[in-house]
Amino acid sequence: MFRSIHMLLITLAGILAGAIYWDAGVHWWLAAGVMYFVFGCLGVTVTFHRHLAHRSFEWRWRGLGRLFTLVGTLAGTGSPVGWVAVHKAHHAHSDTNADPHGPHKGWRHFVPDYDGHVNYMTVRSLMADPYTAFMHNNALYLIAAFYVALWCVGGDQATAFMGLIPQALTSIFSVLCNYFPHKTGYRNYDTADHSYNTWWLALPTWGDAWHNNHHAKPGRASFMHKWWEIDISGLVIRLVAKQGTIK
Repeated sequence: MFRSIHMLLITLAGILAGAIYWDAGVHWWLAAGVMYFVFGCLGVTVTFHRHLAHRSFEWRWRGLGRLFTLVGTLAGTGSPVGWVAVHKAHHAHSDTNADPHGPHKGWRHFVPDYDGHVNYMTVRSLMADPYTAFMHNNALYLIAAFYVALWCVGGDQATAFMGLIPQALTSIFSVLCNYFPHKTGYRNYDTADHSYNTWWLALPTWGDAWHNNHHAKPGRASFMHKWWEIDISGLVIRLVAKQGTIK
Protein backbone atom coordinates (compact mmCIF):
# COMPACT_ATOMS: atom_id res chain seq x y z
CA MET A 1 0.00 0.00 0.00
CA PHE A 2 3.05 2.31 0.09
CA ARG A 3 2.47 3.86 -3.31
CA SER A 4 -1.24 4.26 -2.58
CA ILE A 5 -0.57 6.00 0.74
CA HIS A 6 1.98 8.26 -0.94
CA MET A 7 -0.57 9.28 -3.58
CA LEU A 8 -3.17 9.90 -0.89
CA LEU A 9 -0.79 12.09 1.13
CA ILE A 10 0.16 14.14 -1.94
CA THR A 11 -3.52 14.61 -2.78
CA LEU A 12 -4.40 15.75 0.73
CA ALA A 13 -1.38 18.07 0.84
CA GLY A 14 -2.33 19.58 -2.51
CA ILE A 15 -5.93 20.19 -1.42
CA LEU A 16 -4.71 21.76 1.82
CA ALA A 17 -2.24 23.96 -0.07
CA GLY A 18 -5.01 25.11 -2.41
CA ALA A 19 -7.21 26.01 0.55
CA ILE A 20 -4.42 27.93 2.27
CA TYR A 21 -3.26 29.85 -0.79
CA TRP A 22 -6.56 30.13 -2.70
CA ASP A 23 -6.18 33.94 -2.93
CA ALA A 24 -2.50 33.88 -3.94
CA GLY A 25 -3.21 35.43 -7.35
CA VAL A 26 -4.22 34.41 -10.85
CA HIS A 27 -0.62 33.96 -11.97
CA TRP A 28 -0.05 31.23 -9.40
CA TRP A 29 -3.18 29.35 -10.42
CA LEU A 30 -2.12 29.64 -14.06
CA ALA A 31 1.24 28.19 -13.06
CA ALA A 32 -0.57 25.29 -11.38
CA GLY A 33 -2.59 24.72 -14.58
CA VAL A 34 0.55 24.67 -16.71
CA MET A 35 2.23 22.24 -14.33
CA TYR A 36 -0.84 20.01 -14.37
CA PHE A 37 -0.51 19.85 -18.16
CA VAL A 38 3.20 19.07 -17.81
CA PHE A 39 2.64 16.35 -15.18
CA GLY A 40 -0.66 14.89 -16.33
CA CYS A 41 -0.44 15.17 -20.10
CA LEU A 42 3.26 15.14 -21.00
CA GLY A 43 4.49 12.97 -18.15
CA VAL A 44 1.75 10.47 -17.35
CA THR A 45 -0.63 10.28 -20.32
CA VAL A 46 1.77 10.74 -23.23
CA THR A 47 4.88 9.11 -21.78
CA PHE A 48 3.88 6.56 -19.13
CA HIS A 49 0.60 5.50 -20.75
CA ARG A 50 0.93 5.71 -24.50
CA HIS A 51 4.68 5.35 -24.95
CA LEU A 52 5.97 3.13 -22.13
CA ALA A 53 2.87 1.01 -21.50
CA HIS A 54 1.60 0.56 -25.06
CA ARG A 55 4.53 1.59 -27.28
CA SER A 56 2.02 3.44 -29.45
CA PHE A 57 4.68 5.77 -30.86
CA GLU A 58 8.41 6.45 -30.92
CA TRP A 59 10.01 9.73 -29.98
CA ARG A 60 11.30 12.10 -32.61
CA TRP A 61 13.99 13.15 -30.11
CA ARG A 62 15.12 10.56 -27.56
CA GLY A 63 16.16 13.21 -25.06
CA LEU A 64 12.61 14.55 -24.97
CA GLY A 65 11.35 11.10 -24.03
CA ARG A 66 13.81 10.91 -21.16
CA LEU A 67 12.82 14.38 -19.97
CA PHE A 68 9.12 13.48 -19.99
CA THR A 69 9.87 10.21 -18.16
CA LEU A 70 11.40 12.32 -15.40
CA VAL A 71 8.35 14.61 -15.47
CA GLY A 72 6.02 11.63 -15.15
CA THR A 73 8.02 10.38 -12.18
CA LEU A 74 7.74 13.79 -10.49
CA ALA A 75 3.96 13.73 -11.02
CA GLY A 76 3.68 11.48 -7.98
CA THR A 77 1.42 8.70 -9.29
CA GLY A 78 4.20 6.14 -9.37
CA SER A 79 7.50 5.35 -11.04
CA PRO A 80 7.49 4.54 -14.75
CA VAL A 81 8.02 0.85 -14.00
CA GLY A 82 5.34 0.61 -11.29
CA TRP A 83 2.83 2.67 -13.27
CA VAL A 84 3.24 0.57 -16.42
CA ALA A 85 3.05 -2.73 -14.51
CA VAL A 86 -0.24 -1.70 -12.90
CA HIS A 87 -1.65 -0.53 -16.22
CA LYS A 88 -0.73 -3.77 -17.92
CA ALA A 89 -2.54 -5.64 -15.14
CA HIS A 90 -5.59 -3.42 -15.69
CA HIS A 91 -5.76 -4.32 -19.38
CA ALA A 92 -5.11 -8.00 -18.77
CA HIS A 93 -7.82 -8.32 -16.08
CA SER A 94 -10.14 -5.41 -16.73
CA ASP A 95 -13.29 -5.37 -14.53
CA THR A 96 -12.38 -8.61 -12.76
CA ASN A 97 -11.18 -9.17 -9.21
CA ALA A 98 -7.60 -9.10 -10.52
CA ASP A 99 -8.06 -5.58 -11.91
CA PRO A 100 -5.93 -3.31 -9.65
CA HIS A 101 -8.28 -0.32 -9.88
CA GLY A 102 -11.68 -1.39 -11.18
CA PRO A 103 -14.79 0.40 -9.82
CA HIS A 104 -16.16 -2.96 -8.69
CA LYS A 105 -13.81 -2.66 -5.71
CA GLY A 106 -16.07 0.00 -4.17
CA TRP A 107 -14.40 2.43 -1.77
CA ARG A 108 -11.11 0.57 -2.10
CA HIS A 109 -10.93 1.86 -5.67
CA PHE A 110 -10.07 5.31 -4.32
CA VAL A 111 -7.11 3.96 -2.31
CA PRO A 112 -6.07 1.01 -4.51
CA ASP A 113 -3.37 -1.46 -3.55
CA TYR A 114 -1.08 -0.63 -6.46
CA ASP A 115 1.99 -2.23 -4.93
CA GLY A 116 0.32 -5.62 -4.90
CA HIS A 117 0.02 -5.56 -8.69
CA VAL A 118 3.59 -4.86 -9.75
CA ASN A 119 4.47 -7.93 -11.79
CA TYR A 120 8.04 -7.18 -12.77
CA MET A 121 8.02 -9.87 -15.44
CA THR A 122 5.69 -7.69 -17.53
CA VAL A 123 8.06 -4.72 -17.34
CA ARG A 124 11.46 -6.40 -17.45
CA SER A 125 12.35 -4.46 -20.63
CA LEU A 126 11.88 -1.21 -18.69
CA MET A 127 14.00 -2.46 -15.80
CA ALA A 128 16.70 -3.40 -18.32
CA ASP A 129 16.99 0.25 -19.34
CA PRO A 130 19.35 1.97 -16.85
CA TYR A 131 17.58 5.34 -17.05
CA THR A 132 14.09 3.96 -16.44
CA ALA A 133 15.37 1.67 -13.69
CA PHE A 134 16.99 4.70 -12.02
CA MET A 135 13.68 6.59 -12.16
CA HIS A 136 11.97 3.58 -10.56
CA ASN A 137 14.49 3.06 -7.79
CA ASN A 138 14.80 6.73 -6.88
CA ALA A 139 11.31 8.14 -7.50
CA LEU A 140 10.71 9.38 -3.96
CA TYR A 141 14.18 10.93 -3.70
CA LEU A 142 13.63 12.75 -6.99
CA ILE A 143 10.28 14.12 -5.80
CA ALA A 144 11.87 15.27 -2.54
CA ALA A 145 14.68 17.00 -4.45
CA PHE A 146 12.06 18.64 -6.66
CA TYR A 147 10.31 20.06 -3.59
CA VAL A 148 13.61 21.40 -2.25
CA ALA A 149 14.39 23.05 -5.60
CA LEU A 150 10.96 24.68 -5.74
CA TRP A 151 11.32 25.94 -2.18
CA CYS A 152 14.75 27.40 -2.89
CA VAL A 153 13.55 29.14 -6.05
CA GLY A 154 10.11 30.39 -4.99
CA GLY A 155 9.39 29.46 -1.39
CA ASP A 156 6.18 27.95 -0.09
CA GLN A 157 3.92 29.25 -2.87
CA ALA A 158 6.12 27.82 -5.62
CA THR A 159 6.15 24.48 -3.79
CA ALA A 160 2.35 24.59 -3.51
CA PHE A 161 1.42 25.77 -7.01
CA MET A 162 4.17 24.10 -9.03
CA GLY A 163 4.38 20.90 -7.01
CA LEU A 164 1.69 19.86 -4.58
CA ILE A 165 -1.44 21.26 -6.28
CA PRO A 166 -0.71 19.95 -9.82
CA GLN A 167 0.40 16.62 -8.33
CA ALA A 168 -2.90 16.43 -6.45
CA LEU A 169 -4.84 17.21 -9.64
CA THR A 170 -2.94 14.46 -11.47
CA SER A 171 -3.78 11.92 -8.75
CA ILE A 172 -7.44 12.98 -8.50
CA PHE A 173 -8.13 12.84 -12.22
CA SER A 174 -6.21 9.57 -12.56
CA VAL A 175 -8.52 7.97 -9.99
CA LEU A 176 -11.62 9.52 -11.59
CA CYS A 177 -10.50 8.25 -15.01
CA ASN A 178 -10.04 4.75 -13.62
CA TYR A 179 -13.55 4.85 -12.15
CA PHE A 180 -16.13 6.65 -14.28
CA PRO A 181 -15.07 5.33 -17.73
CA HIS A 182 -15.87 1.87 -16.38
CA LYS A 183 -19.25 3.00 -15.07
CA THR A 184 -20.89 5.53 -17.39
CA GLY A 185 -20.75 6.96 -20.90
CA TYR A 186 -21.22 5.54 -24.39
CA ARG A 187 -19.50 2.80 -26.38
CA ASN A 188 -18.16 2.88 -29.91
CA TYR A 189 -17.00 -0.74 -29.63
CA ASP A 190 -18.44 -3.89 -28.09
CA THR A 191 -15.48 -4.81 -25.89
CA ALA A 192 -15.40 -7.68 -23.40
CA ASP A 193 -15.00 -5.28 -20.46
CA HIS A 194 -17.12 -2.43 -19.11
CA SER A 195 -15.19 0.42 -20.70
CA TYR A 196 -17.05 3.56 -21.78
CA ASN A 197 -16.23 6.89 -23.38
CA THR A 198 -16.92 9.46 -20.67
CA TRP A 199 -17.02 12.73 -22.61
CA TRP A 200 -17.07 15.14 -19.67
CA LEU A 201 -13.79 13.71 -18.37
CA ALA A 202 -11.98 13.77 -21.72
CA LEU A 203 -10.49 17.27 -21.50
CA PRO A 204 -9.26 17.21 -17.87
CA THR A 205 -7.75 13.73 -18.42
CA TRP A 206 -6.03 14.81 -21.64
CA GLY A 207 -8.04 12.37 -23.75
CA ASP A 208 -7.75 9.24 -21.61
CA ALA A 209 -11.48 9.22 -20.80
CA TRP A 210 -12.18 8.07 -24.38
CA HIS A 211 -11.70 4.78 -22.60
CA ASN A 212 -13.81 2.45 -24.73
CA ASN A 213 -11.86 3.59 -27.80
CA HIS A 214 -8.62 2.80 -25.98
CA HIS A 215 -9.68 -0.62 -24.70
CA ALA A 216 -10.89 -1.57 -28.16
CA LYS A 217 -7.64 -0.51 -29.84
CA PRO A 218 -4.99 -0.09 -27.12
CA GLY A 219 -2.11 0.19 -29.59
CA ARG A 220 -3.36 3.44 -31.10
CA ALA A 221 -1.56 6.62 -30.03
CA SER A 222 -4.68 8.72 -30.55
CA PHE A 223 -7.95 7.93 -28.78
CA MET A 224 -9.85 10.21 -31.16
CA HIS A 225 -11.99 7.76 -33.16
CA LYS A 226 -14.69 10.28 -34.11
CA TRP A 227 -14.03 13.83 -35.30
CA TRP A 228 -15.47 15.44 -32.20
CA GLU A 229 -13.63 13.23 -29.69
CA ILE A 230 -10.87 15.73 -28.92
CA ASP A 231 -7.73 14.01 -27.66
CA ILE A 232 -5.16 16.54 -26.48
CA SER A 233 -2.52 13.88 -25.81
CA GLY A 234 -2.95 12.50 -29.32
CA LEU A 235 -2.37 15.98 -30.74
CA VAL A 236 0.78 16.37 -28.61
CA ILE A 237 2.07 13.02 -29.84
CA ARG A 238 1.78 14.20 -33.43
CA LEU A 239 4.28 16.91 -32.54
CA VAL A 240 6.81 14.68 -30.76
CA ALA A 241 6.56 11.37 -32.65
CA LYS A 242 8.61 10.13 -35.55
CA GLN A 243 6.91 10.22 -38.91
CA GLY A 244 4.94 7.08 -39.65
CA THR A 245 4.92 5.69 -36.11
CA ILE A 246 1.47 6.82 -34.96
CA LYS A 247 -0.90 3.86 -35.12
